[in-house]
Amino acid sequence: MHAPTRSTILEGPIRSAVLWLALPVLGEQALNACVTWNDTFIAGRISAEATDAVGLASYISWFMSMIAWMVDTGATVIVARSVGAGNLHEARRTTNQAFILAILLGLFGMTGVLLLAPYIATVMNLPPTAAAIATSFLRIDTLGYLGGAISFALASCLRGAGDTRTPMMILGGVNVINVIFTWLLTFGLGPVPAMGTNGIAWGTCIARWAGAIWIVWLLQRQARIGESDPAHARPHQYLKLSLPLLRPDRALLSRILAIGLPAAADGALAFTGHFIFTTIVTRVPSVFSPTVLYAAHVVGIRIESLSYLPAQAWSVAASTMVGQNLGAGNPERSRQAANEAVKQAAMLLSFTGLLYFFAARPLYQILSSDPAVWECGVPALKGLACVQIPLAVLIVYLGALRGAGDTRTPMFITAAGVFLMRVPVAYLCGVILKGGLLGAWMGMFTDIVVRSGLLWWRFRSGRWMRVRI
Repeated sequence: MHAPTRSTILEGPIRSAVLWLALPVLGEQALNACVTWNDTFIAGRISAEATDAVGLASYISWFMSMIAWMVDTGATVIVARSVGAGNLHEARRTTNQAFILAILLGLFGMTGVLLLAPYIATVMNLPPTAAAIATSFLRIDTLGYLGGAISFALASCLRGAGDTRTPMMILGGVNVINVIFTWLLTFGLGPVPAMGTNGIAWGTCIARWAGAIWIVWLLQRQARIGESDPAHARPHQYLKLSLPLLRPDRALLSRILAIGLPAAADGALAFTGHFIFTTIVTRVPSVFSPTVLYAAHVVGIRIESLSYLPAQAWSVAASTMVGQNLGAGNPERSRQAANEAVKQAAMLLSFTGLLYFFAARPLYQILSSDPAVWECGVPALKGLACVQIPLAVLIVYLGALRGAGDTRTPMFITAAGVFLMRVPVAYLCGVILKGGLLGAWMGMFTDIVVRSGLLWWRFRSGRWMRVRI
């Protein structure tokens, strides 16, 4: 089997097309997981306060990536539909307009977090020492937001065109750079001074800018491939960046935002709910201090990346298959491809569920040297093992609906799951019933199960097939 081209995405065996679209993204996400584990591993060897700082920065970065969905999702959908219909010029125009939006969004994020960093640490109920470390970390980390916004927007366009290998190469390389510079700057070597926790932030910042420079260089240097043979053209060649196409196109920018804004609102709602959820985690009645509770929560979320990030690979595959086949006028193949992606992701996450249940303590011991963090977090991680298949359903069907341009309904489903399930149940089981971290995480488990059911219902209805973009 070979990596899918436009022709194999639109015809031929669905199972192999989904698998070969997902595998490069899986490799990329595996390296992403290595980075998050690496950062948490290093911070865990410094102190619980350092772990808190890394965890808080990751939440803010997550928020910025969700806001970036207003560019990434809209561009992916339009590029996929255009390539499916054989309109490569439209795909190229969309890529250039997405680049403009990514720059504006990255600048907005950098400015906002630089100003709000001290207040964010205070809201999270961190002690003064941890808050000071977290504030410094956030201000360094935010300097890389613009580079990250550019990389993710252009990578999304490539994936929409069916090229998942080039983003894997670039963003995978970014992750390798991240790990190298994180270790070097945290602990120092030769003339390079040891920066401690701030070294983790500087390593991330350097890596994000390396990725932005790399992908822009790639997309502006390639000779344009003729549009007469779209089945065999390589997306990073016909999605070339060029100055004439960088002039703002109001109509196309409006189309991107019309699709992407609900996705960004979806992400913002999810983040807001999760932020409230995390403040509950640090306030539950417990024998453990707020610092330990938050550190255990951060480590647990890091471990969850072993399933969440791989599921994203099949979400990307579903989004590309759905978008391109709808563009080609083949909605039934879109449906079959999304269902196949869910099956493959569910099989993978069933294995991670077994890992969480039977190896919870060793996993915690890898990422933290504090026995109190282990004792606090292990029961919650074992609970997470029980909702892995619903998590696969949630993530992949969400990607499939976004690939169709159906972003409004998932936004409402997210709002219902987060604010009617996650937050109230976390408060009930964690604070009122004094269930500790496990009690708070019951809200997360309930949210995952409810949203997976609602997204399955939406996909099964078939209404996403009639969404206009």
